[in-house]
Amino acid sequence: MDKQPDHFSAPWLLGTSFLLLGAAMVEKGLNIFGWSLPWVDVFPRQLLDWAVALAVFEIALSLRQLLDARVRSAEP
Repeated sequence: MDKQPDHFSAPWLLGTSFLLLGAAMVEKGLNIFGWSLPWVDVFPRQLLDWAVALAVFEIALSLRQLLDARVRSAEP
């Protein structure tokens, strides 16, 4: 029986990225009214930067895994 190649996915990277994105949006919305989330000590743009960095890292890992699987399947 032929074994299917496992594709790498790090759902914790994407989950953390979306969590940071949501926190940045909520924090920015609250800042308009002069309020803040008590556990956030950074600017919302920094939360957004971290979210984008994690998402890009996940995309890079997934694309690398897909490329490796494609190369392996092309070998005779």
